[in-house]
Amino acid sequence: MIFSGIYNRLQKKFKGPIGYARYIGVTIGENCKLIDNPDWGSEPYLITVGNHVYFSSKCSLVTHDGSTWCFRDEPEYKHVLRYGAIEIKDNCFIGMGVTILPNVTIGPNSIVGAGSLVTKDVQPNSVYAGVPAKFICTMDEYKTKCKEATPPYNLEAYRTDKQKVVMEMVLHNK
Repeated sequence: MIFSGIYNRLQKKFKGPIGYARYIGVTIGENCKLIDNPDWGSEPYLITVGNHVYFSSKCSLVTHDGSTWCFRDEPEYKHVLRYGAIEIKDNCFIGMGVTILPNVTIGPNSIVGAGSLVTKDVQPNSVYAGVPAKFICTMDEYKTKCKEATPPYNLEAYRTDKQKVVMEMVLHNK
């Protein structure tokens, strides 16, 4: 409860999650949408987000390898640290609960599916998902698949009564 109160005050002070991200050092482009506030990690200044990027809720970006703690007390390894930048290019969708690890670039026009663990670069114009995230299909293939799976509906009705139209669409697909 205390944390949510602090979070709400921060959101108000920085005019939402994008303002907060910029305040803590994330480089973030224009026309982005953040659902909740991603966990930007302990080095947010190592994160760059392009234009028109959408983050679903509960995303985490990790810019370091904290596991070196296990052996840093050994003299030979006392200065060992591992950090890496994260870059998300333009026009990307990051699904709910995605974790992105250090030294990863998400290519432009790409989708990372919900719950994925991104350990390596995501190629441009592609869809990746899984643990670890793997190539699923091209963006063009995904767009075609989505279009073919969308039943006919009335766009004006959707705009005025989304719930009713969505319920009809879901029931139609059973």
